[in-house]
Amino acid sequence: MTRKNIQIIVILIIGIIAGFLGGYLFRQSAKLKQVSKPAVVKQGRLKQEITSHNKVEEKGKIFKKDVFVKASKNQVVEKGSEEREETQSARLKKWIDEYVITPYFIQDLVSFILDSYQPAMTKENPNKSPVLNISLKAINARYGLELIGFKVQATSIERARKEILHQIMDTEILKQQYEHYSDIFIEELIDQAGEVTKDFLVDGKLKERELNKGEIRDLLLLLSDYVLDLSKILQTISRNKILLDKLKGFLKAEESSMHNNYVLNQVINKYNLEKQRLKKIGNGPLDEKLKRLERERERAIKNYEFSIKRREQLRKEIISYILKKNPDVKFSTSEILYICEWVHRRIQEGKKLSDILEIGNILEQVSLKLEAKAKELF
Repeated sequence: MTRKNIQIIVILIIGIIAGFLGGYLFRQSAKLKQVSKPAVVKQGRLKQEITSHNKVEEKGKIFKKDVFVKASKNQVVEKGSEEREETQSARLKKWIDEYVITPYFIQDLVSFILDSYQPAMTKENPNKSPVLNISLKAINARYGLELIGFKVQATSIERARKEILHQIMDTEILKQQYEHYSDIFIEELIDQAGEVTKDFLVDGKLKERELNKGEIRDLLLLLSDYVLDLSKILQTISRNKILLDKLKGFLKAEESSMHNNYVLNQVINKYNLEKQRLKKIGNGPLDEKLKRLERERERAIKNYEFSIKRREQLRKEIISYILKKNPDVKFSTSEILYICEWVHRRIQEGKKLSDILEIGNILEQVSLKLEAKAKELF
């Protein structure tokens, strides 16, 4: 066979291989195009716009249910309610489009609660009574600063916080979220509590084991008590505008005391520096500047003492009123005051006392659910 014939055969073989490869790549390209096409949204469903930076992957048992439901199964649609349904639909679409809350919030909240729970006779709690170390301040710090479990499109943490608060404090949306998430939350709490382990003290030694039913029941009851106490305080504040006015006065007095304390420190520093200067040049009579600074110091002390006295008086009145209305609340005075301040900030942001009352009412329902579930365990 000549060299020319061999070259022709090689060229034919390469051509056949290239043809196969071309056909294969064409078929794969067609498949890829089909895969990359967006999913068709069925008629009647709300379309969600998902970008690469805010896509939420839903995993785990708590994601078996839809993230959001339009209405409860028992909801009855009355005649002439089309306009209300349209308004509600707009609210729901806004909620879904902005991805404000995700099921990851439930998962993280459950983990946070379990970390804060110490059964009796454990390494962290060697006493005979279980404890649950949670507070609104700790919860607010965790979710208000880190924004765990929330999805928002904002350019700063502050703007993101405002957006989240604006959404979750909408009473209609809040009710919908309660109806959907309350049972999921309790179920997830019980499931994870059955898997978590703690170090227990047994005969002077540490033994790691999972929580038993009694310890899970204690957790549910402690959480129920905390949520109920929180709801009572929110309800009390929302039903008394005079109390809110006292709180406003307290915060103003607190700000005044901080300012007066700053002024006092400035005057004291100037006074001490002037004394040192005079000491260096001799022990002569007090000069006019030192006398003036001494008068300023005395005046600054009086102003500071007055603002402190006013602040503490209002603090006492606020705490006394709340405890008088709720004598069984187990919160510390600092926790009660923090809750009051939290409410005041929400009012300053444009929320109404009726919104605070609705939150209190929903928390009361959560407390009852937790208590009922605890009783089911036995």
